[in-house]
Amino acid sequence: MGSWWLIRTYSVRVRIPPGTSHMAISTTGRDERIDLRVSAELKTLLARAASYSGMSLSGFLVSSASERAKEVVANRETLTLTARDWRVFLSGLEKPERRRPRLETAAKRYLGRRTTRGER
Repeated sequence: MGSWWLIRTYSVRVRIPPGTSHMAISTTGRDERIDLRVSAELKTLLARAASYSGMSLSGFLVSSASERAKEVVANRETLTLTARDWRVFLSGLEKPERRRPRLETAAKRYLGRRTTRGER
């Protein structure tokens, strides 16, 4: 039998900028519509699954898609670190900020280019 190792990991969540979509799903105000075209076989399968779940086809599709969407977004917005990487991450946060002239110059150059092209 193989050896088992216990590796402790830490998750870091990213802050979602204001004005962007987030994970909360409104259960009221359902005024948006999505139209789908599927094969007869897939519709039959989905209807059977909805029936087995005690849900309407529409409710089943919304519930399933919502769960999957939350999973995909969480996978993209969560960074999982090993214990060693977590310590390195924390130590980087605890270090006092130091000036980085080359980075400042690059940022100014980038912002200058964006401004000349009419971007904000």
